[in-house]
Amino acid sequence: MLTEPEEYHATQVMNSKPRQRMAKDYAAGASASLHSTITAVDNFLEREGAHPTNGLRAHLFDLLGDLAVKWYSRGFKRGHMESKKQSEDGKAPRSLHYDATREFFTGTRRTVELKSKLKRKRGNR
Repeated sequence: MLTEPEEYHATQVMNSKPRQRMAKDYAAGASASLHSTITAVDNFLEREGAHPTNGLRAHLFDLLGDLAVKWYSRGFKRGHMESKKQSEDGKAPRSLHYDATREFFTGTRRTVELKSKLKRKRGNR
C-alpha cells in the first residue's frame, strides 16, 4: 500500500498526459476565440488581411482602439446633426473641425481629427 505522498506522486504521474493535452486544447480554444473576435472587429472596421500568428491579444487591443476611434467620430457627427435639429433657429455651422486627444482603450493617447459636414437642404439653395 502507498503512503500519502507516494500516492499523490503516483496520481500526478498518471494524470500528466491528459493535463498536457487539456492545456493544448485550452490554448487552441483561446486562440480560436481571439481569431474569431479579431475577424468580427475587422469586418466591422471593413478591413481585410491576415491575422498575425503571434501576439493576438496585443493585435486585438489595437483593433479595439481603432474601433473606439471610429465610434467616437461617429458620435461627433451624430452630435453635430442633433445639435442642428435642437437649435431654436435651426442654424448651426455646416462644417465642424476639431482635433481631440483622448485615450482610446490602448492605454496611450491618440489625437483624432474630427470632421463633420452637414448636407444642405434641397429647398435652401
